[in-house]
Amino acid sequence: MSEGQFIHVAPSKFDLSLARLRRCPRTAIEAMISSLERRGQLNPVVAAGHGQHIILVDGFKRQQAASIIGMDKISAVILRHYDRSVLKALIYLLNHNGGFELIEECLIIRELVEKDGFRQVEVATMMERHKSWVSRRLEMVRRLNPQIIEDIRVGLLPPGSARPLARLPECNQVDMGAAIQRDKLKTEEIHRLVDLWRKAANPEQKRFIMGSSRKALELAGADSQVDLSAVPVHLHNFFKTVGSIERFAHLLKRSSSKGLGAMNPQSEAMLVAALGAAENMCREAISCAYSALNRKGGASGESTA
Repeated sequence: MSEGQFIHVAPSKFDLSLARLRRCPRTAIEAMISSLERRGQLNPVVAAGHGQHIILVDGFKRQQAASIIGMDKISAVILRHYDRSVLKALIYLLNHNGGFELIEECLIIRELVEKDGFRQVEVATMMERHKSWVSRRLEMVRRLNPQIIEDIRVGLLPPGSARPLARLPECNQVDMGAAIQRDKLKTEEIHRLVDLWRKAANPEQKRFIMGSSRKALELAGADSQVDLSAVPVHLHNFFKTVGSIERFAHLLKRSSSKGLGAMNPQSEAMLVAALGAAENMCREAISCAYSALNRKGGASGESTA
């Protein structure tokens, strides 16, 4: 086979060892099946090798779709050079101008550095990018739980979820991923939810955020929609503190509505004391806030009289 030669190959005959570096979500495969059935194969896949050993480099969705609908053969252009490290970089170079996801960049970089032994500066040269671009992606993929990587790769999680999930401890990423799938969160919502989780003051709040992500986003959204443009800057934190008290009250009400379960007399006494202290402090705090508001109103009235 000469370089650039077009041949026809049975979909099952390709070496698919590089498929792990590409995202092939079910929806994309279904769309490709529809395209092949309606219009046939429009573009050849790209492969490398010789004889019976042909490594697929580009066209993984076309190959899968063709296999599913029972196509005997698909067209392919064959490259003579088939050094695997070069082919991994070629996957990026062939696709980076359209439809190549962040997680795919990360996977290729990790393969070249950790499996093939290239230095980051060498990978940057191979992929025609700056070394800092390589470094950022390698650092991110190393922070991701392997289950999260696979869920993104197969389309269970949005491709844009990689960056926010990498900001979480690895031990919490799978639970957050489950919440994202359960509530079908979009990328922007995932960023907000991760921010909420990282800012949560205690484990109870974090459990609420994971267990009721939609409600958590709704509460946070209501707080963020308060227009403080007409409020003096020195009062912004005051407004935010009042909003936090309201959210905590909502959480307490929600937890109480589920019931507290069995408890011994000592626990009950401790809880009664804690509730009493909290009630007194809240009453005192709100009373102080009203007093401060009244004093401010009085001062304003005296100055304008």
